[in-house]
Amino acid sequence: MTETQLTNSVEIDSPTTVLENTPVRRKREGVNYPKFAEQFAKIDFDANPMPVLCLYPIPEPISLSELQIEVCGLDCKKRSVPWAELESIPRVRMRVPLICQIFNWSEEVEWEGIRLVDFLDHVKLLETPYDGFYAFYSRDGGYFEKLSRDNARDPRVLLATGLNGTPLPEVHGGPLRLVVPFLQGYKSVKWLSSIRAFKRDPIGIKRLLSQSNTGRLGHQWLQRYNITPPIGRVGEPR
Repeated sequence: MTETQLTNSVEIDSPTTVLENTPVRRKREGVNYPKFAEQFAKIDFDANPMPVLCLYPIPEPISLSELQIEVCGLDCKKRSVPWAELESIPRVRMRVPLICQIFNWSEEVEWEGIRLVDFLDHVKLLETPYDGFYAFYSRDGGYFEKLSRDNARDPRVLLATGLNGTPLPEVHGGPLRLVVPFLQGYKSVKWLSSIRAFKRDPIGIKRLLSQSNTGRLGHQWLQRYNITPPIGRVGEPR
């Protein structure tokens, strides 16, 4: 696919979008840089198996065995769930794309982890029975996104710990990230640290920063990867 091919030494639109004092980068063919690209802490389109896009600085690394996922339901009772508690939940592998509609790129990779719906059923968060939302928070301390209840409980949504047969690299959100293959890539929150249930829409960082009006994928992306959006109250503005 042309999105995954590299060109021969193309300058990035603005050197300020790349850290490490590297003013020149090759970039994947067809990549578009929006006006707010300079707000990102790190952009690296040379990275494999997919680009690295970080709105905020990458947090200090931790191991999966150290990970504690904080959860909170509508009863406002917080608790921490160690990853070791989830050993009984079946692991799945899924080859699906990550699509960044804003920067115009996509990569199809193999994720490994547990289904989010299995996690939610295991921790038994108090939630609304038919609608409502979940917010997902990153260890970077600033990034968060939301999913409607219907979207969150779709079996394609993963808590991913592996990428292409190896432990999920830190730069791609390891040791744990959310993967939502039927919405824009920014919904797939990296360095996942906590999940909270809401009755009303908690919005999300991209809409709050006016960087995206909707998490929905355009028809051309849905058609290219034969993606069927969930049926129900998807909770995404048009």
